[in-house]
Amino acid sequence: MSNAIPDDQRLLLALHHEMNGKSREAQAELERLVAADPDHVLANHILGTLYFHAGMLDRAIERYQIAIAAAPDFVLAFYDLGVAWYHRGNMLEAAAAFRRCLAINPDYKAAHYRLALALFHAGRLDEALSHFEKAVLITPEYLMAHYHMGVIHERRGDFAAAIREFQVSLDEGFHEVSSLHHLSMLRTREPDLRASDPTAQHIDE
Repeated sequence: MSNAIPDDQRLLLALHHEMNGKSREAQAELERLVAADPDHVLANHILGTLYFHAGMLDRAIERYQIAIAAAPDFVLAFYDLGVAWYHRGNMLEAAAAFRRCLAINPDYKAAHYRLALALFHAGRLDEALSHFEKAVLITPEYLMAHYHMGVIHERRGDFAAAIREFQVSLDEGFHEVSSLHHLSMLRTREPDLRASDPTAQHIDE
Protein backbone atom coordinates (compact mmCIF):
# COMPACT_ATOMS: atom_id res chain seq x y z
CA MET A 1 0.00 0.00 0.00
CA SER A 2 1.37 3.40 -1.02
CA ASN A 3 2.12 6.01 1.64
CA ALA A 4 2.15 8.84 -0.90
CA ILE A 5 0.14 11.91 0.05
CA PRO A 6 -2.53 12.74 -2.57
CA ASP A 7 -1.99 16.00 -4.45
CA ASP A 8 -5.05 17.70 -2.98
CA GLN A 9 -3.99 16.85 0.58
CA ARG A 10 -0.45 18.05 -0.06
CA LEU A 11 -1.82 21.32 -1.43
CA LEU A 12 -4.04 21.76 1.62
CA LEU A 13 -1.10 21.00 3.88
CA ALA A 14 0.99 23.63 2.09
CA LEU A 15 -1.81 26.18 2.46
CA HIS A 16 -2.12 25.32 6.14
CA HIS A 17 1.60 25.92 6.63
CA GLU A 18 1.41 29.21 4.73
CA MET A 19 -1.54 30.46 6.78
CA ASN A 20 0.40 29.70 9.95
CA GLY A 21 3.48 31.58 8.81
CA LYS A 22 5.49 28.46 8.03
CA SER A 23 6.71 29.53 4.61
CA ARG A 24 9.59 27.06 4.42
CA GLU A 25 7.33 24.11 5.19
CA ALA A 26 4.78 25.34 2.66
CA GLN A 27 7.48 25.75 0.04
CA ALA A 28 8.79 22.23 0.67
CA GLU A 29 5.33 20.70 0.26
CA LEU A 30 4.69 22.61 -2.94
CA GLU A 31 8.07 21.68 -4.37
CA ARG A 32 7.25 18.03 -3.73
CA LEU A 33 3.88 18.53 -5.38
CA VAL A 34 5.22 20.14 -8.56
CA ALA A 35 7.95 17.51 -8.75
CA ALA A 36 5.19 14.89 -8.90
CA ASP A 37 2.81 16.99 -11.01
CA PRO A 38 4.83 19.63 -12.94
CA ASP A 39 1.76 21.29 -14.50
CA HIS A 40 -0.26 21.65 -11.31
CA VAL A 41 -1.70 25.14 -11.76
CA LEU A 42 -2.41 26.19 -8.18
CA ALA A 43 0.75 24.62 -6.78
CA ASN A 44 2.92 26.46 -9.31
CA HIS A 45 1.12 29.73 -8.67
CA ILE A 46 1.33 29.53 -4.90
CA LEU A 47 4.94 28.36 -5.04
CA GLY A 48 5.71 31.31 -7.31
CA THR A 49 4.24 33.67 -4.74
CA LEU A 50 6.33 32.12 -1.97
CA TYR A 51 9.44 32.53 -4.13
CA PHE A 52 8.45 36.13 -4.86
CA HIS A 53 8.15 37.02 -1.18
CA ALA A 54 11.47 35.31 -0.53
CA GLY A 55 13.09 37.56 -3.14
CA MET A 56 13.67 34.73 -5.64
CA LEU A 57 12.18 36.59 -8.59
CA ASP A 58 13.49 34.39 -11.39
CA ARG A 59 12.04 31.30 -9.74
CA ALA A 60 8.75 33.11 -9.14
CA ILE A 61 8.54 34.14 -12.79
CA GLU A 62 9.22 30.60 -13.91
CA ARG A 63 6.44 29.21 -11.71
CA TYR A 64 3.93 31.83 -12.82
CA GLN A 65 4.75 31.06 -16.45
CA ILE A 66 4.19 27.34 -15.89
CA ALA A 67 0.83 28.07 -14.25
CA ILE A 68 -0.17 30.29 -17.16
CA ALA A 69 0.90 27.71 -19.74
CA ALA A 70 -1.39 25.20 -18.06
CA ALA A 71 -4.25 27.70 -17.55
CA PRO A 72 -4.04 30.50 -20.18
CA ASP A 73 -6.94 32.47 -18.68
CA PHE A 74 -5.62 32.44 -15.11
CA VAL A 75 -5.87 36.19 -14.63
CA LEU A 76 -4.28 36.35 -11.17
CA ALA A 77 -1.22 34.49 -12.43
CA PHE A 78 -0.79 37.07 -15.19
CA TYR A 79 -1.11 39.88 -12.66
CA ASP A 80 1.43 38.31 -10.30
CA LEU A 81 3.74 37.65 -13.25
CA GLY A 82 3.54 41.33 -14.13
CA VAL A 83 4.39 42.32 -10.57
CA ALA A 84 7.36 39.95 -10.55
CA TRP A 85 8.68 41.29 -13.86
CA TYR A 86 8.20 44.84 -12.52
CA HIS A 87 10.33 44.10 -9.46
CA ARG A 88 12.81 42.31 -11.72
CA GLY A 89 13.19 45.62 -13.58
CA ASN A 90 11.80 44.41 -16.92
CA MET A 91 9.04 46.93 -17.53
CA LEU A 92 8.10 45.80 -21.03
CA GLU A 93 7.55 42.21 -19.89
CA ALA A 94 5.59 43.56 -16.93
CA ALA A 95 3.43 45.68 -19.24
CA ALA A 96 2.79 42.67 -21.50
CA ALA A 97 1.61 40.62 -18.52
CA PHE A 98 -0.69 43.40 -17.28
CA ARG A 99 -2.11 43.85 -20.80
CA ARG A 100 -2.90 40.14 -20.91
CA CYS A 101 -4.50 40.45 -17.49
CA LEU A 102 -6.76 43.24 -18.78
CA ALA A 103 -7.56 41.32 -21.95
CA ILE A 104 -8.98 38.58 -19.75
CA ASN A 105 -10.67 40.93 -17.29
CA PRO A 106 -10.97 44.57 -18.43
CA ASP A 107 -12.32 45.52 -14.99
CA TYR A 108 -9.21 44.42 -13.12
CA LYS A 109 -8.61 47.76 -11.40
CA ALA A 110 -5.13 47.17 -10.04
CA ALA A 111 -3.89 46.00 -13.45
CA HIS A 112 -4.70 49.38 -15.03
CA TYR A 113 -2.59 51.15 -12.44
CA ARG A 114 0.24 48.62 -12.60
CA LEU A 115 0.28 48.79 -16.40
CA ALA A 116 0.52 52.57 -16.20
CA LEU A 117 3.44 52.32 -13.75
CA ALA A 118 5.31 49.85 -15.94
CA LEU A 119 4.84 52.05 -19.01
CA PHE A 120 5.91 55.12 -17.01
CA HIS A 121 9.17 53.50 -15.94
CA ALA A 122 9.71 52.22 -19.50
CA GLY A 123 9.57 55.83 -20.72
CA ARG A 124 6.36 55.32 -22.71
CA LEU A 125 4.75 58.39 -21.23
CA ASP A 126 1.81 58.86 -23.61
CA GLU A 127 0.57 55.34 -22.98
CA ALA A 128 1.30 55.65 -19.28
CA LEU A 129 -0.74 58.86 -19.01
CA SER A 130 -3.69 57.23 -20.75
CA HIS A 131 -3.69 54.29 -18.34
CA PHE A 132 -3.20 56.48 -15.26
CA GLU A 133 -6.27 58.44 -16.37
CA LYS A 134 -8.23 55.19 -16.70
CA ALA A 135 -6.97 54.05 -13.31
CA VAL A 136 -8.22 57.14 -11.45
CA LEU A 137 -11.49 57.10 -13.39
CA ILE A 138 -12.15 53.53 -12.27
CA THR A 139 -10.51 53.79 -8.84
CA PRO A 140 -10.33 57.42 -7.61
CA GLU A 141 -8.46 56.41 -4.45
CA TYR A 142 -5.33 55.64 -6.51
CA LEU A 143 -3.93 59.04 -5.62
CA MET A 144 -0.38 58.10 -6.59
CA ALA A 145 -1.65 58.09 -10.17
CA HIS A 146 -2.13 61.85 -9.88
CA TYR A 147 1.47 62.20 -8.73
CA HIS A 148 2.75 60.27 -11.74
CA MET A 149 0.49 62.22 -14.10
CA GLY A 150 1.96 65.38 -12.62
CA VAL A 151 5.46 64.14 -13.37
CA ILE A 152 4.50 63.33 -16.96
CA HIS A 153 2.97 66.77 -17.50
CA GLU A 154 6.03 68.38 -15.91
CA ARG A 155 8.37 66.50 -18.27
CA ARG A 156 6.27 67.65 -21.21
CA GLY A 157 6.50 71.25 -20.08
CA ASP A 158 2.79 71.55 -19.27
CA PHE A 159 3.42 73.05 -15.86
CA ALA A 160 -0.16 74.18 -15.19
CA ALA A 161 -1.44 70.62 -15.69
CA ALA A 162 1.41 69.27 -13.56
CA ILE A 163 0.52 71.62 -10.70
CA ARG A 164 -3.13 70.55 -10.85
CA GLU A 165 -2.23 66.85 -10.59
CA PHE A 166 0.27 67.33 -7.76
CA GLN A 167 -2.28 69.44 -5.92
CA VAL A 168 -4.96 66.76 -6.25
CA SER A 169 -2.63 64.21 -4.67
CA LEU A 170 -2.29 66.53 -1.69
CA ASP A 171 -5.86 67.86 -1.45
CA GLU A 172 -7.26 64.34 -1.40
CA GLY A 173 -5.16 63.39 1.57
CA PHE A 174 -1.98 61.99 0.04
CA HIS A 175 0.56 64.05 1.97
CA GLU A 176 3.69 63.01 0.16
CA VAL A 177 6.99 64.89 0.17
CA SER A 178 7.62 64.35 -3.54
CA SER A 179 4.44 66.19 -4.56
CA LEU A 180 5.35 69.12 -2.32
CA HIS A 181 8.86 69.16 -3.77
CA HIS A 182 7.60 69.22 -7.36
CA LEU A 183 5.08 71.92 -6.56
CA SER A 184 7.75 74.05 -4.92
CA MET A 185 10.07 73.67 -7.91
CA LEU A 186 7.30 74.47 -10.38
CA ARG A 187 6.30 77.60 -8.48
CA THR A 188 9.92 78.75 -8.58
CA ARG A 189 10.35 78.02 -12.29
CA GLU A 190 6.97 79.37 -13.35
CA PRO A 191 6.03 82.21 -10.98
CA ASP A 192 3.53 83.59 -13.49
CA LEU A 193 1.40 80.46 -13.02
CA ARG A 194 0.47 81.70 -9.57
CA ALA A 195 -1.86 84.27 -11.11
CA SER A 196 -3.37 81.96 -13.73
CA ASP A 197 -3.73 78.78 -11.65
CA PRO A 198 -6.67 78.91 -9.20
CA THR A 199 -5.18 76.08 -7.11
CA ALA A 200 -1.88 77.90 -6.59
CA GLN A 201 -3.01 79.59 -3.39
CA HIS A 202 -3.42 76.26 -1.57
CA ILE A 203 0.28 75.45 -1.51
CA ASP A 204 1.03 78.53 0.56
CA GLU A 205 -1.83 78.21 3.04
